[in-house]
Amino acid sequence: MSGGWQSAPEVAERGVLRLHYVQKAIGYERYTVSRDGGGLTLAADFDFTDRGGRVQLNASLRTAADYAPLSLTARGKTYRFVNVDSQVVVNGATATVRADGREQQVPVTPAFYTVDGYAPFSAQMLMLRYWKAHGRPRVMQTAPGLPVNDVTIELRGRDTIRGVALDHYVVDGVVWGRETIWLDDAGAIAAAITRAGGLSFEAVREDLEPALVEFVERATRDRIADLETITAAVPPVHQGDYALVGATVIDATDRPPIRDAVVVIREGRIAAVGPRAAVTIPRGVPVVPADGLTIVPGLWDMHTHVTQVEWAPVYLGAGVTTVRDMGNEFEFITALRRAVASGRAVGPRLLAAGLIDGGGANAFGVYDAATPDEARQWVRKYHDAGFEQIKVYMQLAPAVVEAICAEAHRLGMTVTGHVPASMTLESVVTAGMDQIAHLPIRGEASDPDVVNTIAFLKAHGTVLDPTQSWGELLGHALGTPIAAFQPGITKVPPPLNRLFSHAGAADIDAGEARRRVERGLRIVKALRDAGVPVVAGTDEGVPGHSVHREIELYTEAGFTPLQALQAATIVPARVMKLDRELGTIEAGKRADLAILGGNPLDDIHNVRRVRWTVSSGRMYEAAALWKSVRFVP
Repeated sequence: MSGGWQSAPEVAERGVLRLHYVQKAIGYERYTVSRDGGGLTLAADFDFTDRGGRVQLNASLRTAADYAPLSLTARGKTYRFVNVDSQVVVNGATATVRADGREQQVPVTPAFYTVDGYAPFSAQMLMLRYWKAHGRPRVMQTAPGLPVNDVTIELRGRDTIRGVALDHYVVDGVVWGRETIWLDDAGAIAAAITRAGGLSFEAVREDLEPALVEFVERATRDRIADLETITAAVPPVHQGDYALVGATVIDATDRPPIRDAVVVIREGRIAAVGPRAAVTIPRGVPVVPADGLTIVPGLWDMHTHVTQVEWAPVYLGAGVTTVRDMGNEFEFITALRRAVASGRAVGPRLLAAGLIDGGGANAFGVYDAATPDEARQWVRKYHDAGFEQIKVYMQLAPAVVEAICAEAHRLGMTVTGHVPASMTLESVVTAGMDQIAHLPIRGEASDPDVVNTIAFLKAHGTVLDPTQSWGELLGHALGTPIAAFQPGITKVPPPLNRLFSHAGAADIDAGEARRRVERGLRIVKALRDAGVPVVAGTDEGVPGHSVHREIELYTEAGFTPLQALQAATIVPARVMKLDRELGTIEAGKRADLAILGGNPLDDIHNVRRVRWTVSSGRMYEAAALWKSVRFVP
């Protein structure tokens, strides 16, 4: 260049991706890649609105001509509670990483990239180009990531979608779990299926948007295949016929614990249970010593969103053998449920509540019902696919809720979910809702209005899943370490740890945050005291560990340890009309058990000490299940 002038960067490519959350179109990612001084600069604007809340991220990534990273800057949000403010500058063998309120120096390994979570997708596009240009390394390290993440990439072949030939990649480690990404022959991103914060997130090039469901189905096949691979790597340590001998059994009835007990398991069921002196172990049945351990029924999570296959082994590792999915991608959850039920894939028993909302810009998902006829159509679709329940959401009109409840009840289903914005708690129950998600009761437990509401719920037989652990996680003061109340956070993979490190409330102090938790717990205790069924649910939270925290919180509310345990065992089994099969340790029932290293009646925190989990008679080592998805046991 002469005279000190430098030409403006030349835009080499532009791209636009349509962003979807649970298949609902919610925004765009727009990006350019420019040539500048022998290198490349990616500029990306990631912007969407989810249920009325705006999420925006601006990112800039500079690379050498061979895509080797030089710097990354990303600021904004990638999900409702995930704030991003990170910068990485590569200086030869070292990178300066500023993220999460601190600055670190990390070594630059031979396979190193700068990417901060799933967004912007165009940054992952350049990462894939780097991987191809640098010998397709088996493992890459990415920053930021406490301080780095291990990322693996696999090319799984070629797909032709709507006449466009695409390379099909699986990326593991940028977020917790696996993503599927497609690039065209020019190396431009065509589509990506990932997980954002809680539920499935999709990005599709506009010309390929009509093929969104096809992309989802292909990614789902990837994920089920991945879970089958995990399943093969963590086989049961015992199955068929065997006897657990010497443990203390807490059967989750109101009977006292059985000391020095024997549990005989045959063909996936409990054949006998009782004191050692009273139970005869059939000849030839192997004995599994369990001295010093405690056996409880397999736990339940009655409010989750199993949006990725990695949740399946996590749940079993936490002693959870049954979960209720409360809204998901239809194609994914039905495929996952089939795979687990068939025995091809390891995981908890899956019950499903199909999501229906009322349409409009603030609606959730793509199953919208503006009229009673539309509502009945979706209820029948879910019923025919084997869903046990319908979940109503916030934008539904009262007449539509009434139609949902009537049609669901006609078909033998029940109805749960949120209180729509157009209705009150009392009006949705009167309309026919059987269960309520979260805790939509404001005030103190002693307030007359609250007392009357609880009496109303009792009179109508309404069930609540109050998800107190989720409220505690999102509502804690930002200055309070999550580990102070949720020690499980220290055991999750780095990308997940970073995601939750951004959660919390900036406008309150630790004292007010705790007072809010205690206020909710007083209402939960008042509900139980009045005879309203309370079932443990987490709305996901910290995978696996939030189930334990929910149970602990119930004891903080004033439940006895046995009552807290029952809220995650026999009470949900009764609510879902499965108590003849599940929920207690009794002869004839399914062999779903959690085998603990301590007695939760002595200390409820012992519910975290899962040694083995038995699911329909198949006994798994908890530590192996955790390790299979990168958790610390």
